[in-house]
Amino acid sequence: MSAPVSKPAPASGDPGRPAPSARAGQLLRKRGIYLLPNAFTTLNLFAGFYAIVQGMNHDYEKAAVAIFVAMVLDSLDGRVARLTRTQSAFGAEYDSLTDMVSFGAAPALIMYEWALRDLGRVGWIAAFVYCAGAALRLARFNTQLSVADKRWFTGLPSPAAAALVAGMIWVFNDYQVAGGDVKWFAAGVTIYAGVTMVTSVKFYSGKDINLRRAMPFSVALVFLLALLLISIEPPVVLWGVMLAYGVSGYVAWFVQRWRTEAQEKQYGHIREAIEEGNLAGLARMLAAHPPGTVLDKEEGTTLLMVAVEEANLPAVELLVARGAPLDEQDAHGATALALATQMGFEEAVEALLAAGADPNLADESGMTPLEVAEEHGAHDIAALLLRHGGTPNRDLSPPLGG
Repeated sequence: MSAPVSKPAPASGDPGRPAPSARAGQLLRKRGIYLLPNAFTTLNLFAGFYAIVQGMNHDYEKAAVAIFVAMVLDSLDGRVARLTRTQSAFGAEYDSLTDMVSFGAAPALIMYEWALRDLGRVGWIAAFVYCAGAALRLARFNTQLSVADKRWFTGLPSPAAAALVAGMIWVFNDYQVAGGDVKWFAAGVTIYAGVTMVTSVKFYSGKDINLRRAMPFSVALVFLLALLLISIEPPVVLWGVMLAYGVSGYVAWFVQRWRTEAQEKQYGHIREAIEEGNLAGLARMLAAHPPGTVLDKEEGTTLLMVAVEEANLPAVELLVARGAPLDEQDAHGATALALATQMGFEEAVEALLAAGADPNLADESGMTPLEVAEEHGAHDIAALLLRHGGTPNRDLSPPLGG
Protein backbone atom coordinates (compact mmCIF):
# COMPACT_ATOMS: atom_id res chain seq x y z
CA MET A 1 0.00 0.00 0.00
CA SER A 2 1.51 3.27 -1.07
CA ALA A 3 2.04 6.07 1.38
CA PRO A 4 -0.33 9.02 1.12
CA VAL A 5 1.05 11.79 -0.99
CA SER A 6 1.26 15.10 0.89
CA LYS A 7 -0.35 18.07 -0.78
CA PRO A 8 2.29 20.61 -1.78
CA ALA A 9 2.05 24.07 -0.28
CA PRO A 10 0.86 26.67 -2.76
CA ALA A 11 3.68 28.60 -4.34
CA SER A 12 3.87 32.33 -4.22
CA GLY A 13 2.77 32.44 -7.83
CA ASP A 14 -0.13 29.98 -7.30
CA PRO A 15 -3.14 31.33 -9.20
CA GLY A 16 -5.46 29.88 -6.55
CA ARG A 17 -4.06 32.19 -3.87
CA PRO A 18 -3.91 35.98 -4.19
CA ALA A 19 -0.46 37.53 -4.12
CA PRO A 20 0.52 39.58 -1.02
CA SER A 21 0.04 42.86 -2.89
CA ALA A 22 -3.42 41.78 -4.03
CA ARG A 23 -4.36 40.77 -0.48
CA ALA A 24 -3.17 44.16 0.78
CA GLY A 25 -5.28 45.84 -1.90
CA GLN A 26 -8.33 43.83 -0.89
CA LEU A 27 -7.76 44.78 2.77
CA LEU A 28 -7.42 48.44 1.80
CA ARG A 29 -10.63 48.32 -0.23
CA LYS A 30 -12.49 46.76 2.71
CA ARG A 31 -11.51 49.66 4.96
CA GLY A 32 -14.11 52.40 4.82
CA ILE A 33 -14.40 55.90 6.21
CA TYR A 34 -16.19 57.02 9.33
CA LEU A 35 -19.53 58.52 8.35
CA LEU A 36 -20.41 60.80 11.27
CA PRO A 37 -17.40 63.15 11.51
CA ASN A 38 -16.94 63.22 7.73
CA ALA A 39 -20.60 64.12 7.31
CA PHE A 40 -19.95 67.30 9.33
CA THR A 41 -16.87 67.99 7.19
CA THR A 42 -18.94 67.54 4.02
CA LEU A 43 -21.54 69.97 5.34
CA ASN A 44 -18.69 72.39 6.06
CA LEU A 45 -17.55 72.03 2.44
CA PHE A 46 -21.11 72.55 1.20
CA ALA A 47 -21.43 75.74 3.28
CA GLY A 48 -18.16 77.07 1.82
CA PHE A 49 -19.22 76.25 -1.74
CA TYR A 50 -22.65 77.77 -1.13
CA ALA A 51 -20.96 80.95 0.13
CA ILE A 52 -18.97 81.22 -3.11
CA VAL A 53 -22.10 80.73 -5.23
CA GLN A 54 -24.04 83.37 -3.27
CA GLY A 55 -21.12 85.77 -3.54
CA MET A 56 -21.10 85.35 -7.33
CA ASN A 57 -24.86 86.06 -7.24
CA HIS A 58 -24.16 89.21 -5.18
CA ASP A 59 -26.23 87.94 -2.25
CA TYR A 60 -23.54 88.84 0.26
CA GLU A 61 -25.57 88.37 3.43
CA LYS A 62 -26.24 84.72 2.62
CA ALA A 63 -22.60 84.27 1.65
CA ALA A 64 -21.36 85.71 4.96
CA VAL A 65 -23.82 83.66 7.02
CA ALA A 66 -22.74 80.50 5.17
CA ILE A 67 -19.12 81.09 6.23
CA PHE A 68 -20.18 81.44 9.87
CA VAL A 69 -22.16 78.20 9.50
CA ALA A 70 -19.06 76.52 8.06
CA MET A 71 -17.11 77.78 11.08
CA VAL A 72 -19.57 76.10 13.46
CA LEU A 73 -19.49 72.85 11.48
CA ASP A 74 -15.67 72.90 11.46
CA SER A 75 -15.63 73.15 15.25
CA LEU A 76 -17.96 70.16 15.50
CA ASP A 77 -16.36 67.57 13.20
CA GLY A 78 -13.19 67.20 15.25
CA ARG A 79 -15.07 67.07 18.55
CA VAL A 80 -17.47 64.47 17.16
CA ALA A 81 -14.53 62.38 15.93
CA ARG A 82 -12.86 62.51 19.36
CA LEU A 83 -16.06 61.76 21.28
CA THR A 84 -16.92 58.78 19.05
CA ARG A 85 -13.27 57.72 18.70
CA THR A 86 -13.49 57.86 14.92
CA GLN A 87 -10.37 59.93 14.18
CA SER A 88 -8.58 58.93 10.99
CA ALA A 89 -5.85 60.19 8.67
CA PHE A 90 -8.45 60.45 5.93
CA GLY A 91 -10.64 62.65 8.09
CA ALA A 92 -7.72 64.95 8.95
CA GLU A 93 -6.77 65.40 5.27
CA TYR A 94 -10.39 65.88 4.21
CA ASP A 95 -10.92 68.48 6.93
CA SER A 96 -7.80 70.40 5.85
CA LEU A 97 -8.86 70.51 2.19
CA THR A 98 -12.38 71.56 3.19
CA ASP A 99 -11.01 74.37 5.35
CA MET A 100 -9.05 75.68 2.38
CA VAL A 101 -12.30 76.03 0.44
CA SER A 102 -14.51 77.37 3.24
CA PHE A 103 -11.98 79.60 5.02
CA GLY A 104 -9.44 80.29 2.28
CA ALA A 105 -10.93 80.57 -1.19
CA ALA A 106 -14.51 81.48 -0.22
CA PRO A 107 -13.80 84.60 1.94
CA ALA A 108 -11.21 85.87 -0.55
CA LEU A 109 -13.56 85.54 -3.55
CA ILE A 110 -16.57 87.02 -1.73
CA MET A 111 -14.55 90.00 -0.47
CA TYR A 112 -13.17 90.54 -3.97
CA GLU A 113 -16.68 90.57 -5.46
CA TRP A 114 -18.05 92.80 -2.72
CA ALA A 115 -15.37 95.51 -2.46
CA LEU A 116 -11.96 94.70 -3.90
CA ARG A 117 -12.89 94.48 -7.58
CA ASP A 118 -12.99 98.29 -7.80
CA LEU A 119 -9.33 98.48 -6.69
CA GLY A 120 -8.07 96.65 -9.76
CA ARG A 121 -4.68 95.05 -9.30
CA VAL A 122 -4.48 96.04 -5.64
CA GLY A 123 -7.82 94.35 -5.05
CA TRP A 124 -6.96 90.93 -6.42
CA ILE A 125 -3.51 91.05 -4.81
CA ALA A 126 -5.16 91.69 -1.42
CA ALA A 127 -7.52 88.76 -2.02
CA PHE A 128 -4.59 86.55 -3.04
CA VAL A 129 -2.60 87.51 0.08
CA TYR A 130 -5.51 86.26 2.17
CA CYS A 131 -5.93 83.06 0.13
CA ALA A 132 -2.19 82.27 0.25
CA GLY A 133 -2.09 83.04 3.98
CA ALA A 134 -4.87 80.52 4.60
CA ALA A 135 -3.05 77.83 2.58
CA LEU A 136 0.24 78.43 4.40
CA ARG A 137 -1.53 78.52 7.77
CA LEU A 138 -3.20 75.15 7.16
CA ALA A 139 0.03 73.58 5.90
CA ARG A 140 1.95 74.79 8.95
CA PHE A 141 -0.79 73.57 11.28
CA ASN A 142 -0.67 70.08 9.75
CA THR A 143 3.12 69.81 10.03
CA GLN A 144 3.27 71.09 13.63
CA LEU A 145 0.27 69.13 14.91
CA SER A 146 2.32 66.65 16.96
CA VAL A 147 4.61 69.21 18.65
CA ALA A 148 2.44 72.33 19.01
CA ASP A 149 1.11 73.49 22.39
CA LYS A 150 -2.60 72.62 22.25
CA ARG A 151 -3.52 75.66 24.33
CA TRP A 152 -2.39 78.10 21.64
CA PHE A 153 -2.69 78.58 17.90
CA THR A 154 0.40 79.84 16.09
CA GLY A 155 -1.04 82.59 13.93
CA LEU A 156 -4.70 83.49 13.57
CA PRO A 157 -6.67 80.28 12.84
CA SER A 158 -8.24 80.24 9.37
CA PRO A 159 -11.88 79.99 10.60
CA ALA A 160 -11.39 83.12 12.73
CA ALA A 161 -9.75 84.94 9.79
CA ALA A 162 -12.66 83.95 7.56
CA ALA A 163 -15.14 85.21 10.17
CA LEU A 164 -13.19 88.48 10.40
CA VAL A 165 -13.60 89.04 6.64
CA ALA A 166 -17.15 87.67 6.33
CA GLY A 167 -18.30 89.51 9.45
CA MET A 168 -17.27 92.83 7.94
CA ILE A 169 -19.26 92.09 4.79
CA TRP A 170 -22.28 91.04 6.84
CA VAL A 171 -22.24 94.15 9.08
CA PHE A 172 -21.74 96.72 6.32
CA ASN A 173 -24.25 95.01 4.06
CA ASP A 174 -26.75 95.00 6.95
CA TYR A 175 -26.32 98.78 7.29
CA GLN A 176 -26.71 99.29 3.53
CA VAL A 177 -23.07 100.34 3.02
CA ALA A 178 -21.76 99.37 -0.41
CA GLY A 179 -18.44 97.59 -0.63
CA GLY A 180 -17.09 100.18 -3.05
CA ASP A 181 -17.53 102.88 -0.39
CA VAL A 182 -15.17 101.11 2.04
CA LYS A 183 -12.91 99.36 -0.45
CA TRP A 184 -9.63 100.51 1.10
CA PHE A 185 -10.74 99.52 4.58
CA ALA A 186 -11.85 96.16 3.17
CA ALA A 187 -8.44 95.68 1.56
CA GLY A 188 -6.75 96.47 4.88
CA VAL A 189 -8.87 93.97 6.81
CA THR A 190 -8.29 91.30 4.15
CA ILE A 191 -4.51 91.76 4.14
CA TYR A 192 -4.42 91.94 7.95
CA ALA A 193 -6.29 88.63 8.22
CA GLY A 194 -4.07 86.96 5.61
CA VAL A 195 -0.78 88.12 7.14
CA THR A 196 -1.86 87.40 10.72
CA MET A 197 -2.56 83.78 9.79
CA VAL A 198 1.13 83.19 9.00
CA THR A 199 2.68 85.14 11.88
CA SER A 200 4.13 83.46 14.96
CA VAL A 201 1.79 85.39 17.27
CA LYS A 202 -0.04 83.09 19.69
CA PHE A 203 -3.84 83.03 19.86
CA TYR A 204 -5.73 81.21 22.60
CA SER A 205 -7.28 77.97 21.33
CA GLY A 206 -9.64 77.14 24.21
CA LYS A 207 -8.77 73.45 23.86
CA ASP A 208 -7.82 73.21 27.53
CA ILE A 209 -11.42 73.93 28.57
CA ASN A 210 -13.00 70.72 29.87
CA LEU A 211 -16.72 70.83 29.08
CA ARG A 212 -17.30 67.67 31.13
CA ARG A 213 -16.16 69.41 34.30
CA ALA A 214 -18.54 71.40 36.47
CA MET A 215 -18.42 75.15 35.79
CA PRO A 216 -19.27 78.07 38.11
CA PHE A 217 -22.79 79.47 37.82
CA SER A 218 -21.34 82.77 36.58
CA VAL A 219 -20.08 81.01 33.44
CA ALA A 220 -23.63 79.94 32.61
CA LEU A 221 -24.82 83.54 33.08
CA VAL A 222 -22.11 84.86 30.75
CA PHE A 223 -23.07 82.24 28.16
CA LEU A 224 -26.74 83.21 28.36
CA LEU A 225 -25.85 86.91 28.09
CA ALA A 226 -23.76 86.20 24.99
CA LEU A 227 -26.65 84.33 23.36
CA LEU A 228 -28.98 87.21 24.19
CA LEU A 229 -26.66 89.78 22.61
CA ILE A 230 -26.18 87.65 19.51
CA SER A 231 -29.94 87.25 19.11
CA ILE A 232 -30.43 91.06 19.30
CA GLU A 233 -27.83 92.04 16.68
CA PRO A 234 -26.11 88.92 15.22
CA PRO A 235 -23.78 90.53 12.64
CA VAL A 236 -22.50 93.31 14.92
CA VAL A 237 -21.94 91.07 17.95
CA LEU A 238 -20.31 88.23 16.01
CA TRP A 239 -18.02 90.54 14.08
CA GLY A 240 -17.17 92.41 17.28
CA VAL A 241 -16.14 89.14 18.92
CA MET A 242 -14.02 88.22 15.90
CA LEU A 243 -12.37 91.66 15.88
CA ALA A 244 -11.51 91.31 19.57
CA TYR A 245 -10.10 87.82 19.00
CA GLY A 246 -8.26 88.95 15.88
CA VAL A 247 -6.23 91.51 17.85
CA SER A 248 -5.99 89.53 21.11
CA GLY A 249 -2.80 87.78 20.03
CA TYR A 250 -1.00 91.07 19.40
CA VAL A 251 -2.28 92.54 22.67
CA ALA A 252 -1.04 89.46 24.56
CA TRP A 253 2.31 89.70 22.74
CA PHE A 254 2.78 93.36 23.77
CA VAL A 255 1.80 92.59 27.37
CA GLN A 256 4.21 89.64 27.47
CA ARG A 257 6.96 91.78 25.97
CA TRP A 258 6.38 94.44 28.61
CA ARG A 259 6.54 91.82 31.36
CA THR A 260 9.72 90.33 29.88
CA GLU A 261 11.41 93.73 29.83
CA ALA A 262 10.35 94.29 33.44
CA GLN A 263 11.80 90.90 34.40
CA GLU A 264 15.04 91.68 32.59
CA LYS A 265 15.35 94.89 34.60
CA GLN A 266 14.56 92.99 37.80
CA TYR A 267 17.07 90.19 37.20
CA GLY A 268 19.54 92.05 34.98
CA HIS A 269 22.12 92.35 37.78
CA ILE A 270 22.09 88.55 38.32
CA ARG A 271 22.60 87.90 34.62
CA GLU A 272 25.43 90.43 34.55
CA ALA A 273 27.13 88.72 37.51
CA ILE A 274 27.04 85.38 35.65
CA GLU A 275 28.22 86.93 32.37
CA GLU A 276 31.11 88.75 34.08
CA GLY A 277 32.10 85.73 36.20
CA ASN A 278 31.44 87.63 39.43
CA LEU A 279 30.98 84.55 41.63
CA ALA A 280 31.04 86.45 44.93
CA GLY A 281 28.37 88.86 43.68
CA LEU A 282 26.23 85.95 42.42
CA ALA A 283 26.52 84.23 45.81
CA ARG A 284 25.29 87.39 47.57
CA MET A 285 22.36 87.78 45.14
CA LEU A 286 21.29 84.17 45.69
CA ALA A 287 20.53 85.12 49.29
CA ALA A 288 17.67 87.27 47.96
CA HIS A 289 16.71 85.25 44.87
CA PRO A 290 16.12 81.47 44.80
CA PRO A 291 18.53 79.48 42.61
CA GLY A 292 15.59 78.23 40.55
CA THR A 293 14.58 81.74 39.45
CA VAL A 294 13.21 81.90 35.89
CA LEU A 295 14.66 84.98 34.21
CA ASP A 296 12.45 84.85 31.10
CA LYS A 297 8.93 83.55 31.70
CA GLU A 298 8.15 83.29 27.99
CA GLU A 299 11.27 81.31 27.09
CA GLY A 300 11.53 79.54 30.44
CA THR A 301 15.22 80.45 30.86
CA THR A 302 16.55 79.67 34.35
CA LEU A 303 19.68 80.91 36.14
CA LEU A 304 21.31 77.52 35.60
CA MET A 305 20.66 77.71 31.85
CA VAL A 306 22.23 81.18 31.69
CA ALA A 307 25.31 79.89 33.53
CA VAL A 308 25.59 77.06 31.00
CA GLU A 309 25.08 79.40 28.04
CA GLU A 310 27.84 81.66 29.37
CA ALA A 311 30.13 78.62 29.83
CA ASN A 312 30.63 79.68 33.45
CA LEU A 313 31.47 76.41 35.23
CA PRO A 314 31.95 77.95 38.73
CA ALA A 315 28.48 79.55 38.44
CA VAL A 316 27.01 76.19 37.34
CA GLU A 317 28.62 74.45 40.34
CA LEU A 318 27.46 77.19 42.74
CA LEU A 319 23.87 77.03 41.52
CA VAL A 320 23.87 73.22 41.70
CA ALA A 321 25.25 73.38 45.24
CA ARG A 322 22.52 75.88 46.22
CA GLY A 323 19.83 73.47 44.98
CA ALA A 324 18.94 74.83 41.53
CA PRO A 325 16.39 72.58 39.75
CA LEU A 326 18.38 70.35 37.40
CA ASP A 327 15.59 69.12 35.13
CA GLU A 328 13.71 72.38 34.52
CA GLN A 329 12.81 72.66 30.80
CA ASP A 330 12.58 75.84 28.76
CA ALA A 331 9.89 76.69 26.21
CA HIS A 332 11.51 74.31 23.71
CA GLY A 333 11.78 71.43 26.16
CA ALA A 334 15.55 71.78 26.62
CA THR A 335 17.19 71.33 30.03
CA ALA A 336 20.47 72.79 31.25
CA LEU A 337 22.03 69.37 30.53
CA ALA A 338 20.74 69.43 26.95
CA LEU A 339 22.12 72.96 26.45
CA ALA A 340 25.52 71.94 27.85
CA THR A 341 25.54 68.90 25.55
CA GLN A 342 24.67 71.00 22.53
CA MET A 343 27.47 73.47 23.36
CA GLY A 344 30.01 70.70 23.93
CA PHE A 345 30.46 71.98 27.51
CA GLU A 346 31.78 68.67 28.88
CA GLU A 347 32.65 69.94 32.37
CA ALA A 348 29.11 71.26 32.89
CA VAL A 349 27.65 67.98 31.60
CA GLU A 350 29.77 66.07 34.10
CA ALA A 351 28.80 68.38 36.98
CA LEU A 352 25.08 68.18 36.17
CA LEU A 353 25.12 64.39 35.81
CA ALA A 354 27.03 64.00 39.05
CA ALA A 355 24.37 66.13 40.78
CA GLY A 356 21.61 63.84 39.49
CA ALA A 357 20.33 65.49 36.28
CA ASP A 358 18.09 63.20 34.23
CA PRO A 359 19.98 62.23 31.05
CA ASN A 360 16.84 61.00 29.28
CA LEU A 361 14.59 64.06 29.20
CA ALA A 362 13.69 64.75 25.56
CA ASP A 363 13.09 68.21 24.08
CA GLU A 364 10.04 69.18 22.02
CA SER A 365 11.50 67.51 18.92
CA GLY A 366 11.87 64.24 20.85
CA MET A 367 15.70 64.30 21.05
CA THR A 368 17.48 63.21 24.23
CA PRO A 369 20.88 64.66 25.28
CA LEU A 370 22.55 61.44 24.02
CA GLU A 371 21.09 61.96 20.56
CA VAL A 372 22.19 65.61 20.62
CA ALA A 373 25.73 64.53 21.53
CA GLU A 374 25.82 61.95 18.73
CA GLU A 375 24.47 64.47 16.24
CA HIS A 376 27.24 66.94 17.13
CA GLY A 377 29.94 64.27 17.19
CA ALA A 378 30.64 64.87 20.91
CA HIS A 379 31.71 61.28 21.65
CA ASP A 380 33.23 62.01 25.07
CA ILE A 381 29.98 63.62 26.22
CA ALA A 382 28.02 60.71 24.74
CA ALA A 383 30.19 58.29 26.76
CA LEU A 384 29.48 60.34 29.91
CA LEU A 385 25.75 60.21 29.26
CA LEU A 386 25.85 56.45 28.63
CA ARG A 387 27.68 55.88 31.91
CA HIS A 388 24.92 57.75 33.73
CA GLY A 389 22.11 55.79 32.08
CA GLY A 390 21.49 57.89 28.98
CA THR A 391 19.45 56.21 26.25
CA PRO A 392 18.38 57.36 22.78
CA ASN A 393 14.77 57.60 21.64
CA ARG A 394 15.69 56.14 18.26
CA ASP A 395 18.30 53.84 16.79
CA LEU A 396 21.66 55.60 16.48
CA SER A 397 23.50 52.73 14.80
CA PRO A 398 24.92 53.52 11.34
CA PRO A 399 23.08 52.01 8.35
CA LEU A 400 24.39 48.70 7.03
CA GLY A 401 26.70 48.99 4.08
CA GLY A 402 27.42 52.60 4.94
